Amino acid sequence: MVYKIGNEKKINQWNFVYAFIIAAGAFFLLISSLVDLQLVRGSEFESRSKNNQVNLSYIYPNRGVIYDRNDNKLAENIPATNLYLNLEPFYNNEGNFTEEDRLVSVTAKIEEIIGSGWVNASLEDAPKDSLFRYIEFLNVNQDESENYNFQSEILIATDLGNEETIRLKSLSTQYPEIKLEEGSKRYYPEGKPFSHLLGYVSVVTGDDLKDLDYLGYEDFVASNGYNDIIGQTGIENVYDRSLLGVKGIKAVEVDASGNITSDVERVVEEVKSGSSVKLSIDRDSQVKMYKLLGEAVKKYGATGGAAIVENVNSGELSVLATYPSYDNNDFVGGISQKAYDKLNLDTRNPLLNRPISAQLPPGSTFKTIAAVGALDSGAIDLNTVYVSRSGYTFSNGASFQEYHGNAYGALTVKDAISVSSNIFFCETIRHWDIDELDKYYVKFGIGSLTGIDLDGEAEGRLPSPKNKIALSKVPGVTWLEPIWYPEGDGCNTVIGQGITLVTPIQMSNWIAAIANGGTLQTPHLAIEMKDSSGKVEALKFEPIRKNLASRNAIKSVREGMRLAVAGPRRSIIALTDAKVHVAAKTGTAEFGALNSKGEYEHTHAWVTGFFPYENPEYSFSLLLEDGGESFHSAEVMRQFIDWFAAEGKLK
Repeated sequence: MVYKIGNEKKINQWNFVYAFIIAAGAFFLLISSLVDLQLVRGSEFESRSKNNQVNLSYIYPNRGVIYDRNDNKLAENIPATNLYLNLEPFYNNEGNFTEEDRLVSVTAKIEEIIGSGWVNASLEDAPKDSLFRYIEFLNVNQDESENYNFQSEILIATDLGNEETIRLKSLSTQYPEIKLEEGSKRYYPEGKPFSHLLGYVSVVTGDDLKDLDYLGYEDFVASNGYNDIIGQTGIENVYDRSLLGVKGIKAVEVDASGNITSDVERVVEEVKSGSSVKLSIDRDSQVKMYKLLGEAVKKYGATGGAAIVENVNSGELSVLATYPSYDNNDFVGGISQKAYDKLNLDTRNPLLNRPISAQLPPGSTFKTIAAVGALDSGAIDLNTVYVSRSGYTFSNGASFQEYHGNAYGALTVKDAISVSSNIFFCETIRHWDIDELDKYYVKFGIGSLTGIDLDGEAEGRLPSPKNKIALSKVPGVTWLEPIWYPEGDGCNTVIGQGITLVTPIQMSNWIAAIANGGTLQTPHLAIEMKDSSGKVEALKFEPIRKNLASRNAIKSVREGMRLAVAGPRRSIIALTDAKVHVAAKTGTAEFGALNSKGEYEHTHAWVTGFFPYENPEYSFSLLLEDGGESFHSAEVMRQFIDWFAAEGKLK
């Protein structure tokens, strides 16, 4: 039947029938669902409401990549299988740890498969005892966090091998507390040449959580903080906050035993990858220098070596090399005690970052600062002449001589730098004042940190009367008198002996200041950061100090350093015919016992300088520790500079 109202369109009566059927069907489905929920599955959902909970856990970000200045990767992330232990099953409903026997069984099985030591650096000593201490800590501190429903998983080991992974997977039914997860690990593709400057990462420790506010110590019980991987040394440590990224949070439903009961996973907070860091280091130059240092150490029987190449106008470091070194890949996640003991007990000290931490007398390289100070203060001028002769003595009759007993005759300051005269500089300080000279040593950074963006830098030691007296009172220092002798101590100081100590980074930095006309830069490695959105931030490092001395005084010393390489009385012949013009100064720092001839049995070999001479771009310092004569270091530097020029590294 069809109805018509006025002139409007007719309505079919079946439309009402269809509407009734649809409404009835929806009502039937609603009733069926209620019956199913309350009668059929009511007990199941009641159990889930009582026993299940929503657990929150972290989504760990990708750590930022570290690049050299040419975008070569120096630190990256590669796939790895990680092992976690779920601690939830070991607690009762009140959150107290009760299943100690079960934990012993699980950890014993893991120990059987992966060895006796946990990779997790936060778990000290024996693994089972460490886990008990960790769990006790959780029990004591669980009430401090409002979010205790985070998964209580602990990272046991990283980067498991295939055989270990297969064996552990086979135990999943017997030991559901064991959890394997595909993740990543830090990897350093270049290894030893870069280990000291890059550093390494490992699992966070309790002390880290207390000391580093950005890790969120207050929430660590809830946030499973022991699973964070952080930078422990080097660039990884200094820029850890930026490299680390921001963890995300995901929610998943679990039962009372911590087992996941739903495939639905909800992201509560998005994860944010860490920022990448670009360094000023040139990968190929670093690798080349490391190789040359290794060859020289073996050739000359040195204990070790260090070398730095620094941009004189910015403080950017192209090379920061030390030999011997270690493979920082061995430290990722943790290193076995046996392997660590081997490194730590090595008499060559491969764990020492020599460029910034080795403190040694500088030898005659120190004459460069003495010359600048004496010229700038007016203690001498370019026409001042002192005579280098045999039989030179102090007023008390004590003898003082040139290296190897040479005699150079009448010398100006440029001549004295060229031939490296001890007597000229001794005469200079005898007619001057050590306190006035110390002011220049301070200006050029002696006895203070350069501020390089690495941890573990040493200060060296300023050769002042005050410091000598203080050092003489240190227990065990029986070889030093608590008095400053103006002649003897002053003359030892200006030639880089006595109590003076410097680091290779201090040396390259003061030479950079001489090369650039008087600005002491802040040496640094990082030059740029890029966050996960692609935003680039150029890093800025302000100079430490400017206008160290008059430009004329500094210019004269530069000329003297060039004469030492290419002048008629040159003393650094190894650099004379280098592919680029070099200005330099060597130093043979004596130490140890005297032999029957009254000569020191041991010497450190130094060379420092800058190039190209006409328009300086780079300063350098190179040390062969206990490496004999200074020309040994000059020969190594010659090989590097020739290679550097041939590779087109200069502007």
